[in-house]
Amino acid sequence: MSTQDIARMDTGEIVTYEPVTPIELEFMIRELGERLERAVPAIKQMWHERYEAERALIKARAEALLRSKAMSVTEKRAEADLAVMPHRLDFDLKKETLHAAEELQKALAARLMGLQNINKVLGQAYGASR
Repeated sequence: MSTQDIARMDTGEIVTYEPVTPIELEFMIRELGERLERAVPAIKQMWHERYEAERALIKARAEALLRSKAMSVTEKRAEADLAVMPHRLDFDLKKETLHAAEELQKALAARLMGLQNINKVLGQAYGASR
């Protein structure tokens, strides 16, 4: 068995794979655990990029408010909001990516816990059958 059986090596994406033997189960547990650990720096980078995008949005909006020649605060805010739409889109996309990565981590962690429970039960079953 190779890691290609359970993960796409180009993306690191875990694919549908159901281990059958205890050896395959142990392999899957190790692969999922390592995948979760490898993702930590990537998620940290995503958080960094999200906060950078948020700071850029806040700065651009404040600058647009200060440049506005509109007479009312409401008009100034509307003008600024329109002016910073590219920053808003960038910020929203960074948040979306981060949330998706965190949800994937949660799903993989839940899958890992399930496989560990199955592994424990199998170990007890093999021990009881001897």
